[in-house]
Amino acid sequence: ISLKNLFKDKFKIGTSVSPHEFNVGSDFIKKHFNSITPENELKPDAIINQQACQQQGNNVNTQVRFNSGTQTTLKFCEDNGIPLRGHTFVWYSQTPDWFFKENFNSGGNYVSTNIMDQRLESFIKNTFDILAKDYPNLEVYSYDIANELFLNDGGGMRGADNSHWVRVYGDDSFVIKAFTYARKYAPKGCKLYLNDYNEYIPAKTSDIYNMAMKLKENNLIDGIGMQSHLDVSYPSASVYKTALEKFISTGLDVQITELDITTNNFSAQASLYKEIFQLAVDRS
Repeated sequence: ISLKNLFKDKFKIGTSVSPHEFNVGSDFIKKHFNSITPENELKPDAIINQQACQQQGNNVNTQVRFNSGTQTTLKFCEDNGIPLRGHTFVWYSQTPDWFFKENFNSGGNYVSTNIMDQRLESFIKNTFDILAKDYPNLEVYSYDIANELFLNDGGGMRGADNSHWVRVYGDDSFVIKAFTYARKYAPKGCKLYLNDYNEYIPAKTSDIYNMAMKLKENNLIDGIGMQSHLDVSYPSASVYKTALEKFISTGLDVQITELDITTNNFSAQASLYKEIFQLAVDRS
């Protein structure tokens, strides 16, 4: 049985991959999945090139270079007709500190919001430009524009001590700008997502919902991504359902972008997987 075929009338079945997995798992991937998210290969620290930024960026134009691992992943998707979920542009983690500093130098001062606007816009534009130029037959059908914006259990955005984005901007304006630039430069048909974890904790559900609605008012967002790192003890399918329905109530697309259940009770794990999949099937 192929998972992607089993659910083909409902939704895509995706997987996260690293380049080395193609050596041993390419047949398995092609059989079961019709969506791929690169594990690390499109994250900021993998594709923003410091040397090129310093030599060619004029302090504002973010230079994007795809390394061999990124190229391998994208070529695999293109060659096998597997649509890509891009991940990610704006993230507090795996984003070099020098990206926020004068002259793209770790020892520099933080740049102004005006300079950071230009860096953010060129980062997004240049990434989509390379995807279009070097992988013309690759379907980039969705992209996590902003990832893990909020405190671990919710209750507001990460602070300046944890996010260079907040350190530079002081508020959530960078989120609006990132989605604005992505809407401008993303390929036709590419949906834009706000993605986060612990999304079933009520305070965080509210954070994500409120930001999504703010973006929706300006037609800047298409969907919400639920990372869904679960445990058999929490959340229950009922708790998860409450968050899922809150996100669906926005009128936006909702994707379960990751799904894992921690346990040493495999029977309970299987039951919860079944319940979560049933919730998704019933709402597709």
